[in-house]
Amino acid sequence: MSVTEAPAKPPASTRAVLDFAWDAGKFRADDAIAATGLTRSTVLAALDSLIDIGLVEELPSGRQAPGARGGMGLSTGSHGGSRLGRPARRFQLRAEAGVVIGVDAGWAHLTIIAADLSGHQLAREEVDVTGADRESPDRRRDLILTAIDGVLAAAGKAVDEVVSVGLGVPAPVNGQGVSPPHPLHFWEHMNPGLQATLDELFPAARVENDAALATIAEGAAGAARGYQHFVAVLVGRRLGAAVFLEGQIVRGAHGAVGELGGLSLVSGIGNTTGLGTRAEEWAATALAEGRIPADHPWAELGADEFTAENLLASARLDDPVTGPLLTELGLTLGRICSVLAHFYDPEAIVLCGAVTGALTEVLRIARWYAAQEAQVPAPAILVSQLGGDVVAIGGLSAARDAARQIVVPTLLARQQQEARASGE
Repeated sequence: MSVTEAPAKPPASTRAVLDFAWDAGKFRADDAIAATGLTRSTVLAALDSLIDIGLVEELPSGRQAPGARGGMGLSTGSHGGSRLGRPARRFQLRAEAGVVIGVDAGWAHLTIIAADLSGHQLAREEVDVTGADRESPDRRRDLILTAIDGVLAAAGKAVDEVVSVGLGVPAPVNGQGVSPPHPLHFWEHMNPGLQATLDELFPAARVENDAALATIAEGAAGAARGYQHFVAVLVGRRLGAAVFLEGQIVRGAHGAVGELGGLSLVSGIGNTTGLGTRAEEWAATALAEGRIPADHPWAELGADEFTAENLLASARLDDPVTGPLLTELGLTLGRICSVLAHFYDPEAIVLCGAVTGALTEVLRIARWYAAQEAQVPAPAILVSQLGGDVVAIGGLSAARDAARQIVVPTLLARQQQEARASGE
């Protein structure tokens, strides 16, 4: 797919009305006037232009009860008489005018979600990254693009309908979507020129660190709504964090703010292995050493069921088998949160990922530890409710934001292209 060069930006009034309509649901012209401060004629002209390109639609005007505001009822005029009022025009964003894609491009697993412009999810795909696809940056790039094609096919949408893509990778990413060199080339492997690749294929694209997308998701629709200072931490397979201070993501010179490699220097943490991986490794060692009785719930798990989620779901602090694991994880998590609190002074730390739903007793220990170590009021330690899709959901949010900036010229360009094609 080649992206057609977009025409000039729309007038500021059109942008203002679109910004309002983007998340307004069904609305009246009066609502847009109140929100934008523009005159009625300006708002109506902007709405008509958005309707012309298929981005806003006018809803049928239903007859309302007499005297209802904006209805086709009897209203009292200045002389006390009755007159027939005009029904208020109602509008909404035409969500099917485009598609946005959110991608969690993890080391071993891809999650891809397609949604319409309102953010309503249309299709979701998961792909395991194995073999040569895991080892080769070029094949990894191709696998991501193939996965995007797959979710579009599942949604019944064409690639030309995509307005924007938001994609997260397990690597630092600067404001231009580029990752710095890594001593072992891991970061370049995870982000093999993805920003440039997506820019060639789609009208807009945003490549981010995966924890940064989790931060966007939590701030927009998750546990961190309303917070201006928080840290989102991915705790499942590996530890990763992104920092949101003063109402915005903090990146640093190379996009590495929030990278947790320094935890390898902290006693009691030692590395960036995630809590889920730590749980699985701890339980596997206990099983190999014969420390799990045959009648214990863990002993009944099959090889494919021996996952962190299942292990932690049946773990209890008062269980002599599983209690030591929960204590170890709780103290480790408490130290991690204490380090982040000392460095960034957040209001809250949000724990993200599929494993977080099983951390109830671990959290109790971590909160206690962090409170003991705090020099200023300890941050709230919150649990994400967005599950394992948090990065892909953040990708959707980032893609919607990018789409809002360029969707008008994009649709105008497509209209012009279609008109030229029909005239040939």
